[in-house]
Amino acid sequence: MELTTPTKLEFYDQMLKLQSKAILVHYFKGDDGRKALILDNTIFHPQGGGQPSDTGFICVTDSNLRFCVQDVRSKDGVVFHYGVAEDSSMENELEQGKGKEVILQVDESRRRLNSRFREVVFSVYKFIKYYSFLEICWFKFILGGHKLLLLLSRLHSAGHLLDVCMRNVGFAHLEPGKGYHFPDGPFVEYKGTVPLNELQNKQREIEIEVNALISKGGKVNATVLPYREAAELCGGSLPDYIHPGSNPRIIKLGDNPGCPCGGTHVSDVSEILSMKVYIINLLHLENDNLINDPHVSECQI
Repeated sequence: MELTTPTKLEFYDQMLKLQSKAILVHYFKGDDGRKALILDNTIFHPQGGGQPSDTGFICVTDSNLRFCVQDVRSKDGVVFHYGVAEDSSMENELEQGKGKEVILQVDESRRRLNSRFREVVFSVYKFIKYYSFLEICWFKFILGGHKLLLLLSRLHSAGHLLDVCMRNVGFAHLEPGKGYHFPDGPFVEYKGTVPLNELQNKQREIEIEVNALISKGGKVNATVLPYREAAELCGGSLPDYIHPGSNPRIIKLGDNPGCPCGGTHVSDVSEILSMKVYIINLLHLENDNLINDPHVSECQI
């Protein structure tokens, strides 16, 4: 199956929109046995960029057919909505439904998970090797709590705000690594060198700075811009993976420099509510084989 027309991503411009209409382009069964819908446009966010996919429903207009969206993925610009029809006897309607109008409904409880806690907790995990009087650190900022259920958009925005704070407290030289914005232990990693005697004070500075930014608030905007304009909005440069000549989507949190991102976010920085930062030194846990274990959020001080 060859598809050359990319799916229009409505959430790029309307991140808070949960319902829309689209045209059914294709319904098929993949090689892995999963069934999927392809539409001309979508408000469903596909898994990617460290953010989990949306779930929800797609209904054929003027029909009782409802397709349960369980997973959303993107390949070569085409978005695949994987799931099952609630009534399997009506699948024939999907197979013959090319060109029909459908209604998309994103599951709000997936995007907006009810939270028992009003505090976003970040723990800093340090994977340490020594070089002279500096340490080479991989900082893993973990957003956690065994019963912590939060907005997926809050998780994503919190990770970006943390990046702003890293620059503000003098950690601009640290190289951002991968990010993971799932509720089961989200984190952002940084790599670089930091003097040992600065870590304790920097932990406090980050916590003070991030909560000051949250208290101040600021509108969150998403804009697709030409490469040069995008670079200016991001402080003068863009990451190497953004190709010159492209039109990247830039997220801007309040008055802070922007950054390229394709995910969903809160509408205002204040919606993150609060953060608390802990620094946990895993050097002493190396003998217990925990230094490379990503699931160490229970080891807190």
